[in-house]
Amino acid sequence: MARGRYMAARYDLEAAEAVAWRKRDATTLARLYLPLLETRRQIRQNATDGMIMIAPQQDIHAEQRFYHSFIRQAAGTILLTGPHAGKAAGAIRYAARRTGACLESLLLVEHGEHLRLCSPADPHHAAGLAVRVTSAADERIVPDVLTDRSVPLPPPGTYAPGDRLHAVARETLLVAWEALALKWQARHPAHPQPWDEIAWLRLALRIDPAAEPIAMRLMALAEAVGRGRTQ
Repeated sequence: MARGRYMAARYDLEAAEAVAWRKRDATTLARLYLPLLETRRQIRQNATDGMIMIAPQQDIHAEQRFYHSFIRQAAGTILLTGPHAGKAAGAIRYAARRTGACLESLLLVEHGEHLRLCSPADPHHAAGLAVRVTSAADERIVPDVLTDRSVPLPPPGTYAPGDRLHAVARETLLVAWEALALKWQARHPAHPQPWDEIAWLRLALRIDPAAEPIAMRLMALAEAVGRGRTQ
């Protein structure tokens, strides 16, 4: 992490966390979640500060061009659409792991005339956030995106840092990731037992790996279990 190799640090920490989880080693889990959160937050920051690409709907050839251009970036976020979006998101995760680039992806899921922003880990229209396409550079996301309000995104295209609509997309993405995780939690209630809740929180981090409130709850709960304050 000190050298800025965040992707390598992330996968080492995730491997250690998986081992501790299998062993039900709550003390080790509690020690891992803070550095893992910081690593994922640095990746998220770099990914949203970099190139933001929004693939065009219903144009598979243009989407493929976007994908091949995107995986050559050192950092960026791409919004994928179409029947192969989930597969492309998996390929981007693999490319990021192989190259060390800070690359992340979300999905744009269509249902009739409605478009929603979704996590690749929960690619269902009902799980997403309604999207409002805008070309207004002063458009900003409403903080409470778990209501029926929509989130603003620029039209399909490529937005480099400094572009007038890059800030609109960046701010929406930073808020939307966590909102998607919180929405998943609302749709999937927690179990009261500590280890069941830890399992539930780990699933929520699949939706947004950098969700601070979820990671901090994980750390606190693992610490309590490790100290024998709960069962």
